Amino acid sequence: MLPIHNSYTANPPATDHQIVHIEHRLNCQLPSAYTLVLKESNGLSFTNGVFIYGTEEVIERNQTWEVEEYAKGYIAIGDDSGGMVFLMNIKAEDYRVLAVDSGDMNPEHATLITCDFYKWLQEGCQY
Repeated sequence: MLPIHNSYTANPPATDHQIVHIEHRLNCQLPSAYTLVLKESNGLSFTNGVFIYGTEEVIERNQTWEVEEYAKGYIAIGDDSGGMVFLMNIKAEDYRVLAVDSGDMNPEHATLITCDFYKWLQEGCQY
């Protein structure tokens, strides 16, 4: 499920303990697609500037941007290194990724990036 080309840097897999810790700290269950990616790589960095958060970054970023308040029902899973934040719905079966400006975390103002998180990763997170 990781990208099929070499335009990214992957980290070692996240442990189940690290994933449970995130869910406890953020008081939500992570989207299943995001959890599976974390189990393959605890964060991904792409040459186009896209960063998919690992277990250390996801807590800090979601708290800093107050995602629970301004994008209730979503979790920030990454950013483009230029002010856009990628959100996923915490519903397990939803694989869509939305992009919002970090200054306006309202999902109603978001742009749909993909309906398939895995395919987007495999294509190098182009948007």
